[in-house]
Amino acid sequence: MRPQPLPSPELIASWPAFTPERPLRILLSGCLAGMSVGYDGSSYGSHPQIGRLVGRDNVAAVSFCPENFSFGTPRALCDIHGGDGHDVLAGRARVRTASGEDWTEGMIAGARAMVAQARASAVDLAILMDISGACGSQVIYRGARAQGVYQAARGVAAAALVEAGFPVMCQRDLRTLDLILCKLDPAREARGERIDHHESDWYRSYFAAS
Repeated sequence: MRPQPLPSPELIASWPAFTPERPLRILLSGCLAGMSVGYDGSSYGSHPQIGRLVGRDNVAAVSFCPENFSFGTPRALCDIHGGDGHDVLAGRARVRTASGEDWTEGMIAGARAMVAQARASAVDLAILMDISGACGSQVIYRGARAQGVYQAARGVAAAALVEAGFPVMCQRDLRTLDLILCKLDPAREARGERIDHHESDWYRSYFAAS
């Protein structure tokens, strides 16, 4: 299993005290920021925990959707065949739509544009929509999603960000999110019951059996 570069507790503790003048800079998947850039023109619902984070005055968020960048919205669904996002970047795997159209080059172009946005904005980390063939940072489909098989792996944009040195997490990494909120608000007490996605019962049981 490949994931994590989640931002570690040690990295979070090493960050400076963030202020409105020097905020925590976050790159968000466009849909997590509420943009209507899902394949169907939606934002895939609301994400209140992300809203609470980016609503703070010592946080600055920028958003980007690599699939919207390359293919527009609405668009076909696409998945990685023959590996994960790192394999796509290395030329060992392809991205195809459900009808078989090859979207590999467009997905790589979107991933590179997302890395360029991260660098231009000097972000401290990225929070991405999981399971997406572009932004998935913990789980993506293995081949066509119609088969319903998952893999513990990154999508193309998530892989590109990790390879460029950016910490990446998903909206389900609640323990790490809580640590970040505690860093932003020293009066906040850590919630010890929170867990990250890879620590969940579903993740552990699914990938132990697969």
